[in-house]
Amino acid sequence: MLETIDRLISYFCITIMTIGMSVATLVAFVNVVLRYLFNTSLPWAGALTSYLFIWSALFGAAYGFRTGIHIGVTVLVQNLKPKWAKVFTLFTTLIVFIFLICFTKWAVEFIIFSIKLKQIDIDLRIPFWIIYLCVPLSLAIASYQVFLKLIKIIKTPAQNFNYNQIMSTSD
Repeated sequence: MLETIDRLISYFCITIMTIGMSVATLVAFVNVVLRYLFNTSLPWAGALTSYLFIWSALFGAAYGFRTGIHIGVTVLVQNLKPKWAKVFTLFTTLIVFIFLICFTKWAVEFIIFSIKLKQIDIDLRIPFWIIYLCVPLSLAIASYQVFLKLIKIIKTPAQNFNYNQIMSTSD
């Protein structure tokens, strides 16, 4: 069950990243061509490009928790005995998980606050809460991915613990 959910979430993140980067690049390119060849531009292109890049980056970061591509200083944990490496990794991963949960809660509260404000982006004519929705969604996905890592750490016997095998997942 968790594997199916994980695959669907991964597919969702990859789709958001791909579509976001592709559309942002296309809009930016069209706007540059319009500006330099026809001395005009799309007034909403800059805002849309920025928002799409932000969505792509945040969902890319969430996906990074699944694949283990985030930068980390692992020299300490890789030089510990497997038992202590497991304890240290469990502790640090738990801290990251708690941080992500707290940050996700704050992001949801921010969305609720933004809905109440009823602010609208003047260039795109859409409510800001829709633009900001990428924050709690990507944080929730990141939280879920870190939760899966915690389960994997806990289930791995101490004598078999290997940081790289736990933290990296290939598709």
